[in-house]
Amino acid sequence: MSGRLGRLLRLVLLVNLIGIGVALAIWLYGQEIAAVNGVRLRLAALMPRALVLPVLGLLGGAVAGGLITYWEPAAKGSGIVQVMLFMRGWPIPMGWRVAIVKLLASGIAIGSGIPVGPEGPSIQIGASIACETARGTARETAQASDPGKHQRQHQHQRLAVAIGSGAGLGAVFHAPLGGLAYTLEELLKRADGRSNALAVAASFAAVAWTRLLAQLPLVQPLLVNLAPISQYPSGVNEFRLIDGPQLCLLGALAGLAAVLYQRGILALRRRFCRWRLASWQLLPLVGLAVGAGWSLLPQAFDNPDGLCFDALLGLDDAPRALLVLAVQAAATAVAVAAEAPGGFLAPALVVGASLGTLMQQLLVSLFDYAPASLLFAGAAAFLGALTRTPLTAILLSFELSKNYALLLPIGFCTLAAIAVADLFERQSLFDLLREEAEREQAS
Repeated sequence: MSGRLGRLLRLVLLVNLIGIGVALAIWLYGQEIAAVNGVRLRLAALMPRALVLPVLGLLGGAVAGGLITYWEPAAKGSGIVQVMLFMRGWPIPMGWRVAIVKLLASGIAIGSGIPVGPEGPSIQIGASIACETARGTARETAQASDPGKHQRQHQHQRLAVAIGSGAGLGAVFHAPLGGLAYTLEELLKRADGRSNALAVAASFAAVAWTRLLAQLPLVQPLLVNLAPISQYPSGVNEFRLIDGPQLCLLGALAGLAAVLYQRGILALRRRFCRWRLASWQLLPLVGLAVGAGWSLLPQAFDNPDGLCFDALLGLDDAPRALLVLAVQAAATAVAVAAEAPGGFLAPALVVGASLGTLMQQLLVSLFDYAPASLLFAGAAAFLGALTRTPLTAILLSFELSKNYALLLPIGFCTLAAIAVADLFERQSLFDLLREEAEREQAS
């Protein structure tokens, strides 16, 4: 009895240490992004945008690339692929060094205008913190003469990395169910009940501690307090028979767009590989090009966070929705292909939401009716088709909207998108990037 109670107390301690560590890291990460982006926006308001945005993009890319190249190469890219490789047994670094470099490099890159999302780094940061926490608790409890010690420690670390990843995703989106779904769908796969319970506890603990930190009178947390704004004849709480075909049509379009987007990223990735440039050389070029592109757009596009919120809250006209879709998709594809230290889940939500807004506007102009759910349904559908993680996409979009009535339309649209994407490409973008990374590890 005392042995079981001791193990239970150690698990409770582990989960809360992971939750506190991940929440603190994500909070600091948000402050860093806001600080760098604030400097960028102030300079752009005082000086010519055509000068400020490209130069700061170049400098941000150079600093981020230098940190990755000379301090920790494992911090490149979104971080999700590295976590997947670690879970498959590859010797991928996972610890304080990775977490610190990822936090610094990604925050500088995103703050300087490189259009990647915070969720990929949050996953890798959460995984690294959880892995270090598991190592620390294992050292305290392990017996030196135990013959199976090393194998159990590796399993312990593997489980910690999985639940830390979900906690990081849940913390940055304030979406514990989405973080849990990602852990189960993408990492643990066929886990036992105990592992699932730990994943649930870690996700909820990280979000709880993140919300406690968010009460401090400083910068507001990322992607929180969103709610759909309906300007159309259909109320968001309604679901009509006529909505089904429209949602399925949007899902089919999102699935096709995701396949084309995935292939475009991989084509750009192959081109960049042929250039044989290190991160400190390639990322400044990406930052310079993206900054020059931003300077040609309206000033409203200078703030990536504001653009994300506008897209998820509902853009007010079709031309702006089309511009947001094209700009976000193209710029993020270039950044992801160059392995900038950031994710593409949040940008994918923006692209999908913009696609949903476009279809909404078109339906209203043709039939004077459109489901108000198309915005969030499009966001989830595009994300689900890219990642082939239906539960994660559905729950993330639902938790961002905080509207239970959206679950059904979001589910219809996401499943249709994944079905269409599977007709053309059986593997997700994560799978293809992971296979490429495995070939690099083996060579």
